[in-house]
Amino acid sequence: MSKDICKIFGKKLYKIRTAKGLSQEELGFDVGLDKSTIGKYELARRCVNLRIAKKIADALGVKLSDMLD
Repeated sequence: MSKDICKIFGKKLYKIRTAKGLSQEELGFDVGLDKSTIGKYELARRCVNLRIAKKIADALGVKLSDMLD
């Protein structure tokens, strides 16, 4: 993924996660990741792969395309 897409995904991840009242730790548990990894995705310090992005979107109850708009 390009760096711009990583930033978009990270901002959407943060926005949706916090709107649903989930901590990074709770979301990480749901998708099998450490909370620090969720934080890195949110800050675009690490770019998520499509398989994990889909797992995150499913855990948040949104479509993957919603995470990339």
